[in-house]
Parts: sequence; structure tokens; C-alpha cells
Amino acid sequence: MQTIQAWKVETAALLKTAGLGSTCDLDARLLLQKATGLDQAKQILLYDRKLSDSQLEELASIRDERLQHKPMAYILESKEFFGRDFFVDERVLIPRPDTETLIEAVIGYSRKRYRAPSIIDVCTGSGCIGITLALELDAEITLCDISEGALAVARENAKRLLTKPVTILQGNLLSPTDANYDIIVSNPPYLTTSWCDEVSQEVRWEPRLALEGFHEDGLALIRTLVDESVNHLAAGGALFLECDYRQAEDVAALLASRRFSDVRIERDLSGRDRVVWGVLACTNS
Repeated sequence: MQTIQAWKVETAALLKTAGLGSTCDLDARLLLQKATGLDQAKQILLYDRKLSDSQLEELASIRDERLQHKPMAYILESKEFFGRDFFVDERVLIPRPDTETLIEAVIGYSRKRYRAPSIIDVCTGSGCIGITLALELDAEITLCDISEGALAVARENAKRLLTKPVTILQGNLLSPTDANYDIIVSNPPYLTTSWCDEVSQEVRWEPRLALEGFHEDGLALIRTLVDESVNHLAAGGALFLECDYRQAEDVAALLASRRFSDVRIERDLSGRDRVVWGVLACTNS
């Protein structure tokens, strides 16, 4: 039998050899915590405690997953986003810090205009965007995704985090709804085929359906969503989109060509263009 400390040292070394050196110590600690329930303080205090056979069996299993570059968020079935823990598994993208730029942009716009806006989160995945906005803005939220599996994850997160009902729709982009909204927000698939083929081993665990935007520029779904948004926004409503920094100018031009005014590009935590948004101009009647 191994002690807690011996297992952590061995595991960190194996992870480093597998090319996971940047987080090997942290990963070893979190894997141990998942299997034993012991947090960092207890792991230090009980460093010489021997692990049971059942614990070692579970640890071997989840360590093997990590050695295959399975993301820690999938192994732990949890990822923090905007200060809250969301349930995630391989049916959805893992929430990323850069997407918090999308949240901040919507909040900044909404608090100047609405007391409790109606918002639809398109391509919702885990629901992290829509659920966060529901909590931050007391907004009326609709979550929409084409994937039944993704919506199951979103439902679980809504159940865990929200105290009021949320509308959940299944279908492609805005096709499942006839309603109008104050805000449409989306982190849609936007990678090109070649970008998908070049992603890291960890990202390859994530659903390609949620990554690839199609067409040679990756913007096929965004083009459709922009076109559909014109018919699903209330007068003066806004569309917020996440995209790759290499696409931001093209997306901004796309919004400007579809009756969106005051089009802006917001930068993420790395200083790269990440969010494009605009307000739908009112038509003269």
C-alpha cells in the first residue's frame, strides 16, 4: 500500500513525463481529493496515511484518464465559471475564463437599459452563460442547443444553481423559438476545420459539434445566427457573440451589414478580440 504523499509524488512524476508538467502537482492533489474526499490541508496533515485498496483502484483509473490528456474538468465533473461551479462532462465544452468577457459585456449593457431583461443563450452547452446572466441580472432566461446531451447538462446546472424556472429549447440556433428577446447571446461553434484539426490533445476530448463553425472561415453558423437574430430581437435589442480573435473584424462587419448599429469588439483577458456585439437599429414605420 502507498501513502498519500508517495502516491502524489509518483503521480506528479508520471504526469510530467506525459507532457502535463505545468499542472502535475495540482492535478495529483485534485485527483487524490476526488477519490478520497481529502482536501489540500488534510492531504498535508495525513501525508503518511496509507491508501486503501479501493482508493488505489479508483486513483489508478482516474490517473490513467489524465495520462491520456483527458481534461481535469471532465474527470472532476466540475469547472468554475464567473465564481460558480458548473457540472460538466464530455457532452459539453468546458467553460473558459475568456468567455467571462461575454458575460461582462452583456452585464455592462443590460444594467444601463433593463431591470430584468429577457435573454436567450443560443448554443448554451453547459448553460454557464445563460445561468450566470440569470443570476447576475435577475433575467428571464431561455437556454437553447441542438444537442440533447448538452441540454441534459444545462438542466442539471439550472437545477443546481437557479431558484426559478428556466425555459429550455432543443433545436438549431433560433429555429425552436417564435419569441422576441431583449438580448441574444451565444458562444457558437466557430473554429474552421483546419483549426479543429490543430487543437491540443485535451481539446480533442471536447465535442467537435460544439467547436466547428463550418465553411472555410468557420463563420457559417454565426452568419445564420446573425440573420435569424434580426427577427428575434425586440426593438433596440442586442446580439452578443463570442468568436476567435482572427474573425472579430469579419463578424463586426457582418453585424453592421444586418441593421446592427454601435457595433463593438471586446477584448478577453489575454488582450485578444473575443466578443462582438451590436444593437439592432429600429426600422422606420
